Amino acid sequence: MRKLLASALAFSLGLVTGNALAIDTSEPILCASLDVFECVDGAGCEEVLPEDVDAPTFLWIDIGNKEIRASVEGSGSRIDHIEEVEDRLVLQGVEDGREDVEDGTGWTISIEQKTGRMVATAAASQAAIIIFGACTEV
Repeated sequence: MRKLLASALAFSLGLVTGNALAIDTSEPILCASLDVFECVDGAGCEEVLPEDVDAPTFLWIDIGNKEIRASVEGSGSRIDHIEEVEDRLVLQGVEDGREDVEDGTGWTISIEQKTGRMVATAAASQAAIIIFGACTEV
């Protein structure tokens, strides 16, 4: 009975999408960081706030212009590779970092097109940031 009520509620709220995509990635989208983890080789992972590891709370992603930004204005990062894999949009890029610090990073963002759920990773030297979040149309 409980499953039947949950299904009816989901259907009535329009949460059942069938094969339709939840987000249209042909236009810019906004992604929010929900859970952020910092992982360090030999020390394991711990949950942190985005600002504790200089990770953005929000990401503006423009697939058409191959750009990702941490704010509406200002310069962003170039998306070097875009591929659709099993109803997920996978974006990848590389950041060279600052000249005076070894902080170059490779990153990947995977967005489920049916649900808008996101997983982002940034891998640096012996450390990684993992972000679980959600995306929506702007």
